[in-house]
Amino acid sequence: MSIIDEMGRPTITDVARKSGVSKTTVSVILNKSPASQRVSPETQQRVREIAEQLGYRPNWRARALSNQRTHTIGVLYTPPMPIVVRGNYEGIMIGINDVLTENGYHLLFVPLSKNPDEWGSVLLDQRMDGCLVLSRVRDPLLPLLKKGRLPVTLVNAYPNYNLPCVMADDYEGAKDSTRHLLGLGHRDIVFFLGHQPQHYSIAQRQQGYAEVMCEAGLGANVRVFGGPVEEFVPWLKQQSPRPTAIMAFTHFLAVKLLQVLWDAGLRVPDDVSVTTYSNAYPVEDVIPPLTAIALPTVEMGRTAAELLMEQIQTGGTAEPKCIALKESLVVRRSTAAPRAEQK
Repeated sequence: MSIIDEMGRPTITDVARKSGVSKTTVSVILNKSPASQRVSPETQQRVREIAEQLGYRPNWRARALSNQRTHTIGVLYTPPMPIVVRGNYEGIMIGINDVLTENGYHLLFVPLSKNPDEWGSVLLDQRMDGCLVLSRVRDPLLPLLKKGRLPVTLVNAYPNYNLPCVMADDYEGAKDSTRHLLGLGHRDIVFFLGHQPQHYSIAQRQQGYAEVMCEAGLGANVRVFGGPVEEFVPWLKQQSPRPTAIMAFTHFLAVKLLQVLWDAGLRVPDDVSVTTYSNAYPVEDVIPPLTAIALPTVEMGRTAAELLMEQIQTGGTAEPKCIALKESLVVRRSTAAPRAEQK
């Protein structure tokens, strides 16, 4: 009686016996190892068909032991992150998953808890072949990754660690957004920062905004507001002359801003124009739809995963690259020329 009859689960021995080849040959074919190229296409096809008929799948643990790879990539992030990934990370995760699937890898979400002492149990037990770090690098993450000899690539994080990284060119994106508002005739433009965790985009976006304003001879009008939206709108109404355009740091902030402006009797874009960063849900579905700087999120995810694959395949010897991807302006109905009496 075969193992299939006894256990209901086919083994590599069953596939080899029915195919008339050795277990080693079955293994190299089904795992698509380089040695499979020495096996005739006809034999490869026959083994795959028999494995499919029997319902056999290579054993994950055995595969990891044989080639010393788990084919798992960790995606490290600082909570909270929603179970259903939204915003910029929706596109980034699509890009990452596409590349990992193409290379026979799957991903593991790894939340970094508030207690760094707990990180080692995940990062040092060899359950991952490499990892992608989202947004921020917290201490003592890098020493742990080095100790575990884990290849790593940073995604949407500042490139100051001599590691491969992929980021959006927020500096040029901010310049494009500011030029758009200036082109409509706005001269008094305020940058609404809100409260943000530390991130490279804060300095880049403010720098791009301020530089274009100064180039236009409007350096005296450069203003950044760092408080909550409930304080920003009353401040805005008290200004004389009142700014005619607002650049909101994130789309979440911009959506909330639309509500508070409406409550305060300010119409967008009739009384004030609003632009934002991140062309993510729900910027297209609010009233009015928001003009936004679109981050190339899917491309960011794909590029980061490709850089990580390069590190894994070269044993970490590949030169670390830092790639900044171009953003694009999407114009919608939240921006318009200021009214004559506001100019």
